Amino acid sequence: MTKRFEPEDVRSDLLFLRKGIGFTKDRFARCKALVGVLGGPGEGYDMLRERLESAIWSLRDDDAELLITIYGLDDQAGETQLGQRRDALGATLGLKRDAIADRDTKAVENLLTQLITGWYPKSPTGLRVPESHNSVVQHAVHVRTVVSDGRHLETRHHYRLFTLFDEAPGFAIDSANPKVEVISTDFTVETEAIVGGFHHTFRHEQPKRRGETYDLVIRFPGDPSEEAWLIGEYNAFHEPTRFASFEVLFLGQQPVYAWRFSGLTHLEAPGEPSKERLLDLGLTTSATAEFRELYGGLFAGLAWRWRWERDADSSEST
Repeated sequence: MTKRFEPEDVRSDLLFLRKGIGFTKDRFARCKALVGVLGGPGEGYDMLRERLESAIWSLRDDDAELLITIYGLDDQAGETQLGQRRDALGATLGLKRDAIADRDTKAVENLLTQLITGWYPKSPTGLRVPESHNSVVQHAVHVRTVVSDGRHLETRHHYRLFTLFDEAPGFAIDSANPKVEVISTDFTVETEAIVGGFHHTFRHEQPKRRGETYDLVIRFPGDPSEEAWLIGEYNAFHEPTRFASFEVLFLGQQPVYAWRFSGLTHLEAPGEPSKERLLDLGLTTSATAEFRELYGGLFAGLAWRWRWERDADSSEST
């Protein structure tokens, strides 16, 4: 699995690569987050550069041509300092250096959005951003559940949201649980009953800005009166999601086995525990799984079997 990168680190790499002599093979190799979003070092230099240029040329023509020159990707022997490249562009466009600096800084932000969403012709990802319901990419989702003697104690969700538009609407999720606690101090929640569950809308205290990341942390408490044993923790990923991880901590009674799954519909989830999907619980009291590039409303997560379930399966088969 390619090492996880953060949008802020990709932005820093894009700004670094703009400075001094601009784009070179050695300087590009130092941009770990940028290389990561382009597919990782295993893809090879030529492919990574091709993808970067594809992302740049997917921008508006004026932004694309501007950045090709600012980064020195035109492969023409020329100015070796950023200020000099800005002056040369300014002379061509009839603009001062400060005006060019403003334009290429905004163009870098547009490029960052293209890279994070993967919405360019040669992107290594399968994300389909127009399907997003909330005008965001879920850059990272971490779900942590605590189970005590088979009963659900709590589940915490941590969302890293990358905003696609200025003043994007609130971030919404549906759940069977009517109760949710917002841990993040800069979000509030509004809950509405719907058929089959509840619609929770989380709003940031300030209008969200395009290209910025926001951290939303929420907690769903368990129901102490619930008699049914919890047998899985999984989500439907309607929003394009770069990274997702699930962690389940088992207190007291331990499951017989657990497995991971992804890409299943509501009726298919959680599927059957095939050999390649089984998790080695060993002597630990937790199960974990990581995923990349989830979308399309399909389910991913963890499931497990308790001893009484296995015994029931055995009796039914005899």
